[in-house]
Amino acid sequence: MAVITTKNPSSLKMRFDCGKNDNGKVIVKSKSFSNVRPDATHDNVYEVADTIASLQEHNLIEALKIDNCTISK
Repeated sequence: MAVITTKNPSSLKMRFDCGKNDNGKVIVKSKSFSNVRPDATHDNVYEVADTIASLQEHNLIEALKIDNCTISK
């Protein structure tokens, strides 16, 4: 049985530290960007995330590249 995988556009999710609430817990907000080329390297995606983060008011906690693919027979 042959399995075929097709790469679909990836996405970039960025999580930011937005301070603390009244209980002292860190407030985390995220921004997502879709249609990232599936063949984009991790270095390229991080460079874009770093550039976007430099334009934000809050500090970047992490950047995630989320790959998507279709698996079929």
